[in-house]
Amino acid sequence: MKKAVTLKKKFIFTSFLSILLSLIAICIISYAFLGSMALQFAHSRSEDAVRQKSEDIKTRISSVETTVLDLIYNRDMQRLLTEKQESEDYYIRNLEISRIISRATNALSMTDNIAVFSADGQMLGSMFEIDLTKPIQDYPWYEQAAQSTGDTIWLMDTANIVKDTYGHHIAIDGVKKIRSIYASDNRNIGENLGYVYLTLNLDSLLHFGEPDLSKQGRHIYVVDENGRILGGSDNSHLGEILLSGSQIREKDGSFISLQGKNYLMTSSAIDGPLELFVVQVTDRDIIFQDAYTAIAICILASVVLLVVLGYYSVQNANALSHPLHLLEREFEKVEQGEFDDLISEPANILEINNLFERFGVMANRLDTLIHQVYEAELKEQKLIGATKQAQLQSLQMQINPHFLYNTLDSINWMALMEGNEDVSKMILALGHLFRSNMDREHIFTTAREEIEQVRLYMYLEQVRFGGRLDYEITAADEIMDTQMLKHMLQPLVENSIKYGIEPYDCKGHIHISFNHADETMKIQVSDNGQGMKEETLRSLRNLWEEIHTEEERKEDAGNGGVGIRNIMKRLKLCYGDQVQFLITSDKEHGTCIEIVFPYYTKSNS
Repeated sequence: MKKAVTLKKKFIFTSFLSILLSLIAICIISYAFLGSMALQFAHSRSEDAVRQKSEDIKTRISSVETTVLDLIYNRDMQRLLTEKQESEDYYIRNLEISRIISRATNALSMTDNIAVFSADGQMLGSMFEIDLTKPIQDYPWYEQAAQSTGDTIWLMDTANIVKDTYGHHIAIDGVKKIRSIYASDNRNIGENLGYVYLTLNLDSLLHFGEPDLSKQGRHIYVVDENGRILGGSDNSHLGEILLSGSQIREKDGSFISLQGKNYLMTSSAIDGPLELFVVQVTDRDIIFQDAYTAIAICILASVVLLVVLGYYSVQNANALSHPLHLLEREFEKVEQGEFDDLISEPANILEINNLFERFGVMANRLDTLIHQVYEAELKEQKLIGATKQAQLQSLQMQINPHFLYNTLDSINWMALMEGNEDVSKMILALGHLFRSNMDREHIFTTAREEIEQVRLYMYLEQVRFGGRLDYEITAADEIMDTQMLKHMLQPLVENSIKYGIEPYDCKGHIHISFNHADETMKIQVSDNGQGMKEETLRSLRNLWEEIHTEEERKEDAGNGGVGIRNIMKRLKLCYGDQVQFLITSDKEHGTCIEIVFPYYTKSNS
């Protein structure tokens, strides 16, 4: 057998479930859409960056090729490699060839060294000194260079990390056969004149000078066909293996794991003599950062929407269940024989209103049938009930105030025994207030006692308001013994809270200040509430004028609150024309009440 549930619970559960599932679906769809858009944008951006860097590297490699061609096809270089020189002219020729090399590479910082060898293997000149005794046949590249047709041969297996005064970088060797381009008596066009051997600084070639890429979660690397990092935006990983060559091709546009983080990899091969790849990796978290922010905003908006719609769902559920509960209570009244004041709260739903109406017709008919029989008994029960109520009220009025104090003390001790110091503080504060308010033997008090009473009252109010209410009391030590009317500040503070702060959703602040000048004391009670309406302010000022001039009219008894009226009358009775009562109020900026009266201390009173 299924467990029965109330209509209200069923309606709230169904509404909440529908709203929750809808919001979850919206968040999932938004995440999928925004994530897809972010991924597409990041991939497109990476492709543009990789393509741009590939073109930049191709341009730099072309400039190296151009420099090498300018060197080997230089007319003087061709002449020096063709003419037979005597042994005494060897050093002069080497010096001239070195000068030609220096001029050709003067504007090219990417070459670490360039050396020129004759066809028979003799080293004729270089940028920097190399081993002059080592014959060309001992170089591992000689056979490959000798069999080439003149294209530049880049020796990828020679790429290694070297260290110089500028730090660590990767260098790679290349060799190119020098052919004759001029015909003469002792040479033909295309004849082999020698070899040019160069060492290329890949750091200068491949470094992009973009240190801010890491802040964007991106890194661009240039790797060889084996996946070894040769350069890029971050040279701290030179020589490390990023991925294998096959993985670089296969995982283009997909996520890879590096150093425990996921990155989107985009790669592009560089067309040219060097078999290189440009690879950009972008941090997954950076890619989806905006999407995550948008999803967080979506979730926050969903929570707010859930709360709002949930609130209206509860209201609608109450609108359905409340009239039914009311009808149930009316049935109970009828069961108990009560037919007076039935159906006092009509619903806003047509069907339920019709049901109430028919129930009322039925109840009236039933009441008419049994009214005569039970009329006398009902009257007797009402008289008995009234008598008991009068007796109860009489007994309640006889309660001794000391019983209230004793009860509060008992509750205080129970709170302390339970370890609830906050409740104990509230009970003690309430007890002190009761004792002070019930003390009717004295008219006057001191500023110190009045301030203490306000502090107790504000403590209770701050507990009620939580963090919405604070206050400040400004009073010098020398005025603490000032004599003043009892219960003068608390009603003013109550009015500030009740009419200026409590009805509005604002951070309430009340400031009480005591100022002594000459033979007068001035007390100000101000708040930052919404202020008074113009007609209310005018009414209170008129009330003070009537009381002050002893012309208060009975028909104006409704002007102002009871507390303020009471304070005005007592001030007038005690101080006569020596007292001032000023009220200023500014809409939405608060109200200030200022009281000026003669200054007396407890010692000279």
